[in-house]
Amino acid sequence: MKKVLALLLVLLTVALAACGNSTSTDISGAKSIADLKNTKIAAQTGTFHAEAMKQIEGNTAKTYPEFADMLTALKSGAIDGYIAEEPTALALCPNDDTLDYLRLVNNDTGFTATDKQTGVAIGIKKGSDLKDRINAVLAEIPAETRYALMLQMADISAGKTVESLALSSEAPAEPTGTLKIAMECAYEPFNWTDLNTPSLGAVQIYDVNGNAKEGQYANGYDVQIAQYVANKLGLKLEVYAIEWESLVPAVQFGTVDAIVAGMSPTPEREAEIDFTEMYYSSNLVIIYKKK
Repeated sequence: MKKVLALLLVLLTVALAACGNSTSTDISGAKSIADLKNTKIAAQTGTFHAEAMKQIEGNTAKTYPEFADMLTALKSGAIDGYIAEEPTALALCPNDDTLDYLRLVNNDTGFTATDKQTGVAIGIKKGSDLKDRINAVLAEIPAETRYALMLQMADISAGKTVESLALSSEAPAEPTGTLKIAMECAYEPFNWTDLNTPSLGAVQIYDVNGNAKEGQYANGYDVQIAQYVANKLGLKLEVYAIEWESLVPAVQFGTVDAIVAGMSPTPEREAEIDFTEMYYSSNLVIIYKKK
C-alpha cells in the first residue's frame, strides 16, 4: 500500500510540474521590463526585489521567503522568472544549463532603482563607532578590485578553481578583539555554506552561542570583504549563520557586531540600524528557465 501511495505522489508531482510548465511564459526575448507585462516574475520576501517586481505591469507572481523556493517554483513552471542581483545569476546559471538571465540595465531597460537599492552595505548598531572605522577600510579597496573579487567568488561558487584572491590581507598575529558578523550563508556568490571541505578563503561558521559548527564554513564575496575589514582592524572574524528576517534584530540586540549579507541600505532599514558606505553595486536581473 505504501508503495502505491508513493507512486501516486510521484505521479501527482510530475503532473503538477507539467501543468506549471504548460502555463509558463517564455520571457527569453524580453529587452526591457515593459516586455514583461502580464508575466509572473517573483522576488524574495523582505528585499527591494519585492518592491521592484511591482514595476512590472500586470505581474501576478508572489514573493517567496528563500531563493531556493523561487528556484523550485521556476523549475516547476509556477513562475516565469525571479529577480536577483547579477552576481547571483553569474554563480547560478553556469552550473545549470536550463537557466539563463535577462541582462537588463537599471534605469534604462531594467528596473527603476537608486544606488542604495541595488548596492550593498554593512549594517551596524545605531551609534556604533564601527561605522567610521569600517568606512576607512572600505575606502582603500579600488572598484576594479571589488569587481574582480566578485567574479572570482562567482567562479568558486560555480565549482571553478581560483589560485589566489583579488583581495586579501594578513590576519593579525594577536587580535585585539572579535568582529562578529551575520549572514544567511545561502546567497551565492555573496555568501554560502561549504560542508566539510572549505573552498579558498572560507571561514568557520558559529552558532548563536558562539560554538563552532563542525564541518560548516562560510565563503563568498561578503565573507572576503568582512575578512579584509577584520584583518585591517586587528580583529578576529567570526561568522554567524542567521536567517534573513533575524539579521537586523541580531545587530540591534548585540548578538553580532555587523551584518555583511548583501543587504541594501533602504530607508526602512536605515531607520533601524546604521550602514557603512556601499561595498558593491550591481544591476537587477531576472533569472528564467530556458524553453
